[in-house]
Amino acid sequence: MKTLLYSLLLSIIFIVGCNSDKSTEPKSAYDDASISKGGIMFDKFWSVEAEFNQTDANIAKFSQYGDFFRCKQCHGWDLQGRNGAYINRGPKTSRPNISDHDLYTYAQTKTADQIFDAIKSSINRRDIAYDLATYNPTTNSTVGDQMPNYSQLLTDAQIWDLVKFLKEGAIDVTKIYDATYTGTYPTGSFSFSNVGKDGNSTNGNSFYTSKCFVCHGTDGKLISLEAGKSVGNFTRTKAYEVQHKVKYGQLGSAMVGQFDITLSQMKDLYKALADTTAFPN
Repeated sequence: MKTLLYSLLLSIIFIVGCNSDKSTEPKSAYDDASISKGGIMFDKFWSVEAEFNQTDANIAKFSQYGDFFRCKQCHGWDLQGRNGAYINRGPKTSRPNISDHDLYTYAQTKTADQIFDAIKSSINRRDIAYDLATYNPTTNSTVGDQMPNYSQLLTDAQIWDLVKFLKEGAIDVTKIYDATYTGTYPTGSFSFSNVGKDGNSTNGNSFYTSKCFVCHGTDGKLISLEAGKSVGNFTRTKAYEVQHKVKYGQLGSAMVGQFDITLSQMKDLYKALADTTAFPN
């Protein structure tokens, strides 16, 4: 009898111990990663907002040749590369060719580990020592068009931030507007329609009033944006870019990101800004 009770007691201790171990299992690097920081890094990984080390020896080179290091330059704000709104963003001596990969679809079909390995890989990646002053899109583009060797530039934790943004923080732009792409890269063209899709403009106006009104004004014209565009005009013509700036902020300005904005709220905001009467050009 004592033997039986002893055996039962050991079994209970074993079961409780196993369950306890599971509850205290340490988080993975992916779990600890930051979506918001990853989204900021996608824009400009060496920015102050990304909490990048501003004394890094490569800061000057990043700044001088920014478009050769920014993720958004090769993959686009919509993550569709040359298959999206960057279909007409041809290369210059100051910027490389646009990627032909649909990064959004790639990220949704790969595991976090696979994406991490792809970003950290040094195979066919551009070494930081490469002289980008020699880049010429016509005669010398091969190395300049390569992805930077991020294993030299970023910590594992920073790469995991990018991975988490790609897996969970990137917005599927097909859910917030319709786009028509004509021709081929780099001379193609695009147009947007149905901006905001099935969003609710009343809710969108409420969001704008609570989050955007103070800086941009009632009609979105208080601050002149790129090429003198109003908020409404910018959204209707650069719908691919606005979604990222709203969620992750305009770096180097007072506009911080609305990191917890939902897809539904983004559609509502776009629907409101599509109104050319309330938000004129």
